[in-house]
Formats: sequence, structure tokens, C-alpha cells
Amino acid sequence: MMTIDPVCGMEVDEQETELQTQYAGKKYSFCSEECLTAFERQPSKYSRAAKAA
Repeated sequence: MMTIDPVCGMEVDEQETELQTQYAGKKYSFCSEECLTAFERQPSKYSRAAKAA
């Protein structure tokens, strides 16, 4: 299942990536360690951006 990386907007296959985290009861998947790290630094910023998309 494809999902959108909330940091960079790239499509990510959530079945293939191991770069995932949970925030506020929702699972987020990432294309790179850099995007995951950015999200973990400011999850509220990126989770709002994901909702707006």
C-alpha cells in the first residue's frame, strides 16, 4: 500500500519500508532516515502537514 512521506511528500510503500513510526495513534512511513529523523524532531509540524495533503 502506497502512502505519502509527511516530510518530503514522496510516495512510500509502507509494506516495504522499515522506516516507520507512530504518532498520535497513526502510523507514518518514510523514504529515508533523514525524513524519519526530521519527523521525530517535530512530529506535530509534519503530522499537520500530512492531514492537510
